[in-house]
Amino acid sequence: MPSITEILIIIAIILAIFVLPKRFKKSSEPVKKANFKQDSMLTGWQRMAILLSILWLSFLALFLKPWMNGLNEWYIYIYAGIGPVVLYWGIYWIYLGFKKKKK
Repeated sequence: MPSITEILIIIAIILAIFVLPKRFKKSSEPVKKANFKQDSMLTGWQRMAILLSILWLSFLALFLKPWMNGLNEWYIYIYAGIGPVVLYWGIYWIYLGFKKKKK
């Protein structure tokens, strides 16, 4: 089981990969801002749903601790944790497909 130090080192490496190139980028190049369509922006409800999905999976993992009790706990975590999240996002994806078809 990874310790907190190993997890923090992995997070630091990932941050260094994404942050350091931006810090040392030449400032002489003009910065281009991306033009996003309004449809591609996330609404507040979508952001809240993403956050709740991540929190649900995290809290259920902390509560069940499937890595401690073998394969039986993994099945419970998959059905009770990942299952509802995938079901919600699948229904939402289908809803968006029908919504776009009507326009």
